[in-house]
Amino acid sequence: MCTGIFQSAVGKSLLAEFLSETYATFVFTVVAGLTYGVAGGLFASVGVGLAAIFLHQSERAHLNPIISIAVALSDIEFGWVHLALRILAQILGAILGGLLSVDTWREEMLNFDPASTAFRVLIYEFVFASVLVIVYLRTRGRSVLAPVVQGFVYFVAILCSSFLFVAGNVLLNPAVAIGLVIGSSAADARTEEGHTWKFVVGPFIGALLGVIFFQLTNALDDTIEETDDEGSTTMVKTTVYENRMAPAQPVQPVSTNVELQRPRGSGY
Repeated sequence: MCTGIFQSAVGKSLLAEFLSETYATFVFTVVAGLTYGVAGGLFASVGVGLAAIFLHQSERAHLNPIISIAVALSDIEFGWVHLALRILAQILGAILGGLLSVDTWREEMLNFDPASTAFRVLIYEFVFASVLVIVYLRTRGRSVLAPVVQGFVYFVAILCSSFLFVAGNVLLNPAVAIGLVIGSSAADARTEEGHTWKFVVGPFIGALLGVIFFQLTNALDDTIEETDDEGSTTMVKTTVYENRMAPAQPVQPVSTNVELQRPRGSGY
């Protein structure tokens, strides 16, 4: 089976995509785990933002299941095989990164209680998750500054959350949230795992809202472009019609040097 994968060009491409996504999400989760809950939230926002910029630029990784789902819903050429492969790689990389950063290096329990109501956390998560999805879809393949803009969204979201919740408590990433919870539980069994659903449900709601807004605005832009094209076509048709109604130029007589032959049997 492995021999068949390495002999197939498609199989090798899928394997390379899986390994790149796993590695990038692993490093991304390590950075998030080492900076999670640091006082002030500045270290978490800067670390996660820079990691998103570098890893997306170098590995072309999504780093986030909501980004992969948004791309699959907006681009029919992406394919469901790539979606399943990306999400599997993200979950695997996040679990390994959470175990390394929290259980092995920090060796402490993380606080996932945002010290606020679940409603406020959900609102915050899906608002900034929708912004992240819209920014990614708008800049995907169109600008060399796309990774910078996406990293800046992480920076702003995590930094602002430190003024409302526990520092670094907003992740906008279900895979990273699961990885950090597993790493914290492995380090200390007293970890409050019941708050994890907020960091999973919120981003998925935001992703769906972001995709709907992106598709709606794209449809409206296409309608405006079609209207402009129809107006241009009408102007061209009018011009052609007026040219046909122009008076015809007089035909100049054409002289010929061909000598008329007399018919046989003529008396002339």
